Amino acid sequence: MNQKLFLILFLFLIFSCNSDDNSEPEMLSLSESLLGKWNMTNYYDDSFFIQEQEGRIEKIVLEETNYGIEFTDNPKKINLSGFLRYSVDEYEINDGEKLITKSGGTNFMDAEHGEGYHTGEWKIEDGMLICSDVSSQEGIVYSTISSIELSGDNLKLTLDNSQFGSHLSGEIIIEYQKE
Repeated sequence: MNQKLFLILFLFLIFSCNSDDNSEPEMLSLSESLLGKWNMTNYYDDSFFIQEQEGRIEKIVLEETNYGIEFTDNPKKINLSGFLRYSVDEYEINDGEKLITKSGGTNFMDAEHGEGYHTGEWKIEDGMLICSDVSSQEGIVYSTISSIELSGDNLKLTLDNSQFGSHLSGEIIIEYQKE
């Protein structure tokens, strides 16, 4: 009788331990995964002005950049911080190749003045990040749409430049790491 009781108790312990091991971690939604502060690690903008047949490449100057964004919930707002410094090169297409015609030094975006592509209110729709804000200069509402690649603590947002006008092509790639 003692052996049967011991066997039943032993099997009970094994099965109860097993059920804990099989529990899967709760998966966060994309919106929940974005919440928090993110520090910029890369900025690359390749804009081609179709009518002028010339382009412009902007690249992050990492050692002079401390730009960040914060996704908040309730309300869904984006807070900006820091400063982005980027180099500027102009190019033309010659025989299908980009030919740099001018290295134009550097320029910047300053979060203190609300400068950035991802500002204002945000939402996720069909797997895309949509940000809406009001232009401080014109007072009109505008939106930006970005594709999202999220891998652990790394976030890559890609914007198609044509959303800023039919005279543009190319894309903007901005990468962040979660704080």
